[in-house]
Amino acid sequence: MNRSTVTVPARDGCGLATDVYHAANGSLGPAPTIVERTPYGRRKPELLDMAAFFAARGYHVVLQDTRGRGDSDGVFQHYLARPHEGEDGHDLLTWICAQPWSDQQIGTVGLSYTGANQQSLAITGHPALKAQVIFDAGLNYFRSTVRQDGAFVLGQLGTYALRMALSSPQARRDPVVRAALERARDRGKEWFRRAPWRRGDSPVSALPEYEDWLLFAQDTVRYGPGWDNPQMNVEPYLDRYPDIPVLMVTSWYGHHQWATFRKLELFEGHRTAKRVIVGTWLHADPYGHPDHVGQTFFGPQSSLNMNELRLRWFDAHLRGRGASAVDASPLVTYFRMGGGGGGLDASRRLVHGGGWQTAAAWPPPGGTDIDWRFTADGRMTSRDDVAPDRRVLVVDRDRPVPTVGSSIRNPDIMPGFLTSGGCDQREVPEALDSPGTGLPLSSRPDVAAFRSEPLPADVDLSGPLYVDVWLSSDSPSCDVSVKLIDEYPRSAELPEGFHLNVTEGYRRCASWTVQVAGHEETTPTLVTLGPLHVSNVFAAGHRIRVDVATSNWPRFDRNPEAARHYTVAVHCGPDTPSRLRGSGVRSDVTGGPAEADR
Repeated sequence: MNRSTVTVPARDGCGLATDVYHAANGSLGPAPTIVERTPYGRRKPELLDMAAFFAARGYHVVLQDTRGRGDSDGVFQHYLARPHEGEDGHDLLTWICAQPWSDQQIGTVGLSYTGANQQSLAITGHPALKAQVIFDAGLNYFRSTVRQDGAFVLGQLGTYALRMALSSPQARRDPVVRAALERARDRGKEWFRRAPWRRGDSPVSALPEYEDWLLFAQDTVRYGPGWDNPQMNVEPYLDRYPDIPVLMVTSWYGHHQWATFRKLELFEGHRTAKRVIVGTWLHADPYGHPDHVGQTFFGPQSSLNMNELRLRWFDAHLRGRGASAVDASPLVTYFRMGGGGGGLDASRRLVHGGGWQTAAAWPPPGGTDIDWRFTADGRMTSRDDVAPDRRVLVVDRDRPVPTVGSSIRNPDIMPGFLTSGGCDQREVPEALDSPGTGLPLSSRPDVAAFRSEPLPADVDLSGPLYVDVWLSSDSPSCDVSVKLIDEYPRSAELPEGFHLNVTEGYRRCASWTVQVAGHEETTPTLVTLGPLHVSNVFAAGHRIRVDVATSNWPRFDRNPEAARHYTVAVHCGPDTPSRLRGSGVRSDVTGGPAEADR
């Protein structure tokens, strides 16, 4: 593989560091080009592996540091309004097309930020952009990932800002800045306990330009300028998205299932191929082909070879090789979790198992509607004659429910911060500010668990789910956290069972949502969380469970408008049906709560 390094000028003169890779045989003849623009370093091992893979198969590969990162000039402004990502990508494609080795057929790849870069580039309408493979990129980062229905995604963004600051060109050049950021890293847990942060008093205050975008993300509670650019919210611009083949890859424990399925819906009028693949891995893990996530083992069959996956897509749409087979492939390929037997592997991980499925639509055709009501005594039933009552949660804002299992990777820079992936829902010492008792989270006074009876047969839930919570509170504001749990029964290998988090949702109910008169509870207010996309087989003997809480710390920030001590009532009954529901969900309802109630 041959590499050359050039500086490609953007339209405003900013120089962007760029590596160009050609086939090992030295061929510089016209051929398609694969492009990735990244803020994470254009010579990361997985990018070098990709470059070698595609160059060996006759492609040219171009990897570029985004402005303000790596060896590129300019300023990195992650969450502030920044028109440059789309324009810089457009200018790079124009430069490629001017090279004698280009055949004007360009495909783009990338994960997360670099996936959002692809979307910003696409709406500029460059004629050489012919196909894309987008790994776990957002749609509206205000609605999900940076902020989540009103809450700040502290555990993701705080650690991300610190990690990016530590790897910045400024930290490489200035030992004083580097030392300040390293001290912040070493005191990271204390910094998170001090949130919300202020200017000059944050983990990244040594780099004011990084602090600017971190505080913008933390403090901007209303959608407006800064969020309405295509890098942060591409949805308003999708009418300008070219009708080109796009493969979108996400995962059940990733960040962007909602965004991916929403984009699939919005692309419905396009004629060219749009496909979705949903695996099990964490947000940044697909390149590692993992067979486990957190404490949960899915088996070697859950892994995919991402280079081969991308090669098939680009061979089809940049070279016309195997295009008919790729275009005839199912709309959605997804890993259905569960059915693995429930023992422990050699690493003491739960053997949850699962297998790949395909569907011509999402949710999969042939589904049914589910409507499983909560009762005040903690049951979940398909009966609609639930007695009117309520379940009261007693909340201490200073003792939030710890984050145990999530789509956020425990950051390498801050071990012991939170636990990631599929985990037993217990107070474990590995989670920040967890009491470490080992007791179930469902036993806490600020968590309400609603369970089915033990299932008489397997239940496959595949599709978008919603949780309706009718609540009232004596706090001017409160958060609602929900988790769908696959509750394993006790066994010789699992003497306490295993309470596996399958999916989750979160929403902040501001003072204009929860009405308060003095300290008296008011008329119940409906809060709906979803769609929560899922595919899981709940095995016979298991229970389907929904946990309702008011916090998930430190994944989400503490609600600054909530009272320090307060109560929340979850209302149940015909007029206030708190419930788990879904329309057209693939579900074996004969084994669900309806059967267990008879």
